[in-house]
Amino acid sequence: MLQGLKIDRTTSGILANRLAEKNEEGKTTTIIPNPPKDPEAKPLANPQIEKQREDKAKLATFKNDFNQFTRDITLGRWIKVKEYLASLPSGDATLAFRQMVTQLNAPVTVRPRKELTSLGAKQHQQQQYLRPEEFLALTDASQKAPDNSVLPQLASLIKGERKPPRDFFVTLAKGTRYFGLGDEETRTRTARLLIEAGHLEEAITFLPSLRVAKEKKNHAALNLIGRYYAESYSADRDDEHLENAWQISLGIISEKKAPLNERAEALYRALSLVPDLEDGTGSNWLTQTFSNASAQGFEILATVGTMASQVREHRSPDFRLVQLKLQTAAVAALTSNEKIDLKPWQEILTLYVRNWNAEAERSYRLDNSNSMRPQAQVDAYGNLFYSRYKPPTQQSSSRTIPAIPSGDLLRTRPSEQWLTQVDSAVRLENIILSAKLFLKVKEEEKAFPILKKLAKIKPEESKELVREMIRVWAENNNPNQKSRYRSSYSYYYGYNQRAETIPLTRSKQERNLKLLGNMVLEVKALGLDENFQEEFADAFIRAHSQAEVWRIEALTSVFGETSKLDAGTITSLLRRMRQNLALLWPNPKLQEQAKTNRKDKELIAQIFKGYAAAKNLCLDALDQHPDDWALKLQLASIKYEESNYKAGLASHPEHSTTKGLALEDLASATSDYISKLPLEDEDEESTEAFTTWFYAALGSPDLAALKTEHQPIQAEFAKIKAALESIPESCRQRHFDEFANTLNSRLANVKADLKYRFLEAALQITGKHQRIEEAARVFEYYQDLVTEIELDVHLDGPDQIDANKPFGLFVNLRHTKEIERESGGFQRYLINQNNSPYSYNYGRPTEDYRDKFEKGARSVLEEHFEILSLTFHNSKVASRTDAQDGWTVTPYAYFLLKPKGPEIDAVPPLKIDLDFLDTSGYVVLPIASAAIPIDASGDTPPRPYRDLSLAMILDQRETEKEASVTLEIRASGHGLVPAIGELIKLPIEGFKITSTDDRELQVDELDARTDDGAPISTHEWRLVLESKSENLPQNFTFPEVLANLSAKDDEGLSLQKYEDVDLVKVEQTTPIKGGSSKSPPYLLLLALLVPVIFSFAYFLFFKKSEEIVIPNGPELPATLTPVSLLAFLEGLHRDTQLSKEARGKIQKSIKSLKDRSFGPGTDVPKIDELREIAEGLVKPRQQAG
Repeated sequence: MLQGLKIDRTTSGILANRLAEKNEEGKTTTIIPNPPKDPEAKPLANPQIEKQREDKAKLATFKNDFNQFTRDITLGRWIKVKEYLASLPSGDATLAFRQMVTQLNAPVTVRPRKELTSLGAKQHQQQQYLRPEEFLALTDASQKAPDNSVLPQLASLIKGERKPPRDFFVTLAKGTRYFGLGDEETRTRTARLLIEAGHLEEAITFLPSLRVAKEKKNHAALNLIGRYYAESYSADRDDEHLENAWQISLGIISEKKAPLNERAEALYRALSLVPDLEDGTGSNWLTQTFSNASAQGFEILATVGTMASQVREHRSPDFRLVQLKLQTAAVAALTSNEKIDLKPWQEILTLYVRNWNAEAERSYRLDNSNSMRPQAQVDAYGNLFYSRYKPPTQQSSSRTIPAIPSGDLLRTRPSEQWLTQVDSAVRLENIILSAKLFLKVKEEEKAFPILKKLAKIKPEESKELVREMIRVWAENNNPNQKSRYRSSYSYYYGYNQRAETIPLTRSKQERNLKLLGNMVLEVKALGLDENFQEEFADAFIRAHSQAEVWRIEALTSVFGETSKLDAGTITSLLRRMRQNLALLWPNPKLQEQAKTNRKDKELIAQIFKGYAAAKNLCLDALDQHPDDWALKLQLASIKYEESNYKAGLASHPEHSTTKGLALEDLASATSDYISKLPLEDEDEESTEAFTTWFYAALGSPDLAALKTEHQPIQAEFAKIKAALESIPESCRQRHFDEFANTLNSRLANVKADLKYRFLEAALQITGKHQRIEEAARVFEYYQDLVTEIELDVHLDGPDQIDANKPFGLFVNLRHTKEIERESGGFQRYLINQNNSPYSYNYGRPTEDYRDKFEKGARSVLEEHFEILSLTFHNSKVASRTDAQDGWTVTPYAYFLLKPKGPEIDAVPPLKIDLDFLDTSGYVVLPIASAAIPIDASGDTPPRPYRDLSLAMILDQRETEKEASVTLEIRASGHGLVPAIGELIKLPIEGFKITSTDDRELQVDELDARTDDGAPISTHEWRLVLESKSENLPQNFTFPEVLANLSAKDDEGLSLQKYEDVDLVKVEQTTPIKGGSSKSPPYLLLLALLVPVIFSFAYFLFFKKSEEIVIPNGPELPATLTPVSLLAFLEGLHRDTQLSKEARGKIQKSIKSLKDRSFGPGTDVPKIDELREIAEGLVKPRQQAG
């Protein structure tokens, strides 16, 4: 738990802990007291259980204390932190303190909350926040004084930009628990901390006395002083500092009784200072020291070698790397001086290489890094920087020694001059390991010179490394891999957005092929008895851009004449080439990503050139290898796939013939393979011929290119089975096993909507073979599914249909209750999931189910039917019980169709794709309905309907102007509303119909509340009626209703007519305004005088109570009606003083008022809305004066 300590002292981390603590203040922990012990009670029968309970309680207590400890660190409660560490055992306390310091040095990843992420906040890293005074409190909290292993980490907390203010150093000088000017050990510890942090000026005060250190032969203190002078020289280039560092280092080196690690540190520092020494001081010292192998030099180098050897099992890779660097530095100094004879040193130089080899072998096995180059990275502020690759923390057991990263180790690799002085066996081991490590970090250019040497000594071992080198080259030179050259961070000043369209992969591809051709020649020159054609073929493939079709010229530029290539290499190239032709090169998205800017015609032309090149290459190879069955197999597959491609572009009349011939060629190639059986080497047996033939019978020789529209050839499956059975008995079972195993393993790669077809065909060949047993169980599951689900499509009404009238078609999903429960219902098929932001499809990709079904259904129906409408049920529709026990029905959709002629005699089968989870992901099963016979050639009974409502509205407002009336008829009900001739009796008494506006039958919604899920439809007509005589009749009699109307309240028949803009209910016969009836003259005169008399009396005796007057504007009508307001607005509109904008607004209001008040769908404004319209439009007149 201590090793898993996580600290977050960012702003958000500190505030979050404060808030959490605040929320916990009011909460109390309920303590359940232990029950009183019975003195006479017997002890528990099982002490082990009691011990487990005690351990569990202790663990819970420890977790609570640990969580509080973590919070105390975050909130800076260092006294409590100190108390907690003091309570731990010594080893645990040291581990906890080290983990604290490590965490405080590590940046924290800040993950914004979801609501902030939606506003643009992004995940980033922040540094831990630690005040200088808190640093001192932190160090005081340690149970014991920090040692040299933790001081560098402590120093990082006050290093560079984190340098504390001057007050910090004053406090430090006064003394803290472990730092200050106290005893010599405390001073040394403080000086080391400040030197590690780079605060050299402040470290002077705390440095040990040089004189005292020499007198006491305190080599650790001397090394610290020497380090101070060396780093001071690096900072200010002061020669005095250089001389002091040099002399102190030599003094420690010369002390034979000094500890090995102290002498090694002094030697490493001395060797690093040699290049800066003037007047030959450094080179003279090297000559004197190493000129005689029996002198001090031997002792120094032996000390270094002993250190490197003895620390091999040290768990710190960095510590072991330092020893190897010291070795390398010592040897570099030794070999750089030409005056030194190296022969006496050969033994020690060989032992040094053995040390390096031991680490190299471990790194090759355990290191997981794959690069030694600086990697482009982006910091928390978006700045680009480069740093050496740091592999992820290696998870290893406590017994496994972590490896030194390969790149770091290779930087200490023995030089060529060094290796010439080493024993041959050790040198050979070093050469092999160096080559392996260079290939491990993908540096094939550095590995190749080593392999050239190795090929002369160890040709067999070199072959495997050459294969690896070719593979690494192909990976490094793959133009399809994402790389930094397109990163937006790589462009700064002068960046041009058009640079994004530069097709970099094309030029890189040409360069790659040239490099590959050179490599082929260089590998050939190695003299190994192998051509590596298969590896080079793979490199050739990977060196191409995925968007570029291969050219034969490119092939010959790398390999030379193709006739010299072996059949296996050409087969490998052809196999990949046809896969690319079928899958990659025609892909428009891939072309777009590669910025090829090819138009469709150009791309199609390129594909056909690719197929032609592939066929020519295969034919040329067959001239050289006429009996090679694999080449014949590739040629047949190429022809088949080219025909598929043509058929996908347009109608291809020769497609069936070409497929048939290609299948015959595949059968012939398979027969050729069988004729060669049995083979001497079982490893050379292959089922490729059988599987390719099988995939072709399904629709495409490449399974990945198989599509739903590709039709299987059922007759081929029996032929494939017969071919397998014709294999010689000695190897027949192995081929059957491998064939079945291949099909079983490929199931996961089959597209979801093709799995059923794939398994149905496979099991026809293999039967219940044990190698395909798992897939057979999956197929049985598919079969169970299709027997428990039906697509129920049936007519709405009888199968006798009028070819001139629409009819309805129900589409429902009929299924068992069990399958509905296990699949979670079928309502998702009523949703277009990609249009919904919160769709989830339970492990399957989201799908627009409604659109998918509609597209498929329309393609089937539109050939023979006019599709008037398609209406889906609501996605919340519930299933209903079916007549068959155990089955239910989920209502789905309703088609409104019209036959395209009386000759149509059937509704074709419809299909819906349902998806289900299976062991290999998910499967899409097509569920089809049966064809429905219909008769559209003769007389037909009426379509079913019920709950019919009928409204007839008489419009007589234009009678005087048009000498006609209008009758609006609106019918609605469950089922399909019958035609007008079946609704009412025509013609209408006294009138003739001069025009009919038929607004078509509409299905408004599907009523899932009813047992049959009947549609609710509406149909409207508008009839213009003129009198059969010269004058309009006095009265209008609504026509007789022929249909059966609903008897429910608010349904049935409704008769109305317009009175101005109002609709009023009327009887069967109603007067017509403006009719030809003659009234006595005195009645007419009286009718005219009555309103005049009443108006005069009103204005005489009553005051106007609601006269509307707009200041400085025209007076509104006293009585506001749509008619009076229209007259008022038209008068305003004629005023030329108004602005064009104001007159435009008035014109829009006039049009809107007419449409709402006198249009077909009336929505007459109320008095308050009329007043609001009027007052709003008078303001422009006021503004105009």
